[in-house]
Amino acid sequence: MRLRLILTLGVAVAVAALNSLIPRGLAAWLLQVAVVWSARSWATRREILTVAAGCSLCVFVGLWLSPESLVPPWIPLTNRALGIGAIWALAYAHVMQRTAEAAHEKASAELEESRSQVRVLSGLLPICASCKRIRNEAGVWEQLEVYIRNRSEASFTHGLCAECLAQLYPEFASRLKDG
Repeated sequence: MRLRLILTLGVAVAVAALNSLIPRGLAAWLLQVAVVWSARSWATRREILTVAAGCSLCVFVGLWLSPESLVPPWIPLTNRALGIGAIWALAYAHVMQRTAEAAHEKASAELEESRSQVRVLSGLLPICASCKRIRNEAGVWEQLEVYIRNRSEASFTHGLCAECLAQLYPEFASRLKDG
């Protein structure tokens, strides 16, 4: 990657040298924009910013290297300002694209991790009508809590609902109702 960066900056300097042959009124900075545009296909965020800074410097230096022309001075200045603006707009778009791609990759990885953690019970479960134990794949009857705990991320805590409390411990339930 460093070789590509060095070659790209070399092209930018060559374009600046070519720019010294073109009169100031012409938009030679378009070649620098093309250099940045081509770098977007391979550059990382840091590399594209380096290329953009190098090309901006070359556009700026090319202004003073260009031969004088008969156009008013504000025209070449405006042209170069537009060129530098286009270079940095491309660099910004590239950085935003890479940032969005990184965020998408991170979200995809998190989604896959979440999917790998999801365990679902499905199908028909043979359950005893009396004791509520479930017959597993081996034909062994397991307590409901054990069966679910072994096949999911769920865990259980036990308590008594008001109806069972009243049925199993009527004295205690009446004391709770009274106060």
